[in-house]
Amino acid sequence: MHLLALNRDPTLPWRQGVSSGISVAVPALIGLAQNEPVGALLGAIGGLYASLLDYGGTARHRLATQSFGLCVIVGSGALGLWLGPHHVMMFLLLGLLTFCIGWIDGLGVAMENIFRFAALALVLYAYIPAPPGAAFLYLVIGICIGVATILIDDRLYPRAAMPRQHNGLRNGFRLVLAGHSAGVWHAVGFCFTSCVALWLAQHLHYARPAWVIAVVLFVTRPDGIDSLTRLFRSVFGALVGVGLAWAVTRLTPHTWALYMWAVLFATLRPMAMVRNFWIHYALMTAMLMVLFDILLLPEGRGAEVSILWIRLHGVLLGSGIALIGMVIFNPQARGYFIDEMRQSPMHRWLARSRIRQD
Repeated sequence: MHLLALNRDPTLPWRQGVSSGISVAVPALIGLAQNEPVGALLGAIGGLYASLLDYGGTARHRLATQSFGLCVIVGSGALGLWLGPHHVMMFLLLGLLTFCIGWIDGLGVAMENIFRFAALALVLYAYIPAPPGAAFLYLVIGICIGVATILIDDRLYPRAAMPRQHNGLRNGFRLVLAGHSAGVWHAVGFCFTSCVALWLAQHLHYARPAWVIAVVLFVTRPDGIDSLTRLFRSVFGALVGVGLAWAVTRLTPHTWALYMWAVLFATLRPMAMVRNFWIHYALMTAMLMVLFDILLLPEGRGAEVSILWIRLHGVLLGSGIALIGMVIFNPQARGYFIDEMRQSPMHRWLARSRIRQD
């Protein structure tokens, strides 16, 4: 239970919360005003992208991170859309991307997350039906509004870090060029676990394979024990987020009420991150599920319930695969996991049962 405890007296990033809320609210509002639920969803995702990849630094550093990330992620998504789900190149590209992520893991949060989102976009766009071409305009609008919000925030309240202290791209690339890495074993393990997650999602006929592989992509790190903690908090946060989305859509099943909930979750998400990671994950899950519900409202409540179950099953499967991958490829995580299992009540009960039998 101590993993779920809130951090005491954190400095809440109110401005990041406001920027995140505006970045989601404005493009989603434009989509809804045009009676385009798909546009509202893509616009909100575009705005969310900008707030997720804001790591401080000068305005030039922040804009460079956004621009580089946009090129890599959009390019990866376009490749996924072009190849489709069953092309052999899907596994080759995913393997290459995830090996690179594992190699650079721990060298720079901006660089790592850009390539993580790129791998997610590759799988995501390979498995979804191509949305109407006009809907991508809302994605562009969302990204532009998100970036503009961040730059306005920078002008009003500059928070530039020292050149060698910020989490932007330059310092990460400097470490890579200097020969630093997380090691080939972690890179191979990350690549293998990600490809197995996609293969299993395919063969189990999951409707949203990207939700399975997303867990592996964002919780597996070379830090061993912290990865296990992050995995547990992600699963718990997903459970809470799905429950929260279900309650919200049942209590207020109206488009504009759901829109307000999504904006509230987007605003609270950055502040939740500093309190505990599971709250951030819960709010992120709830926000995306509520936006999907706006999209599925014309199809009735059955569609909304099915998407929640798909999300829940995807998280549980991805978590199981990520846990097995950590135990196999990370000695620190393996030792800690085995020690915890030996101290569990179930293990003690089995040990006492064997003693009685003897």
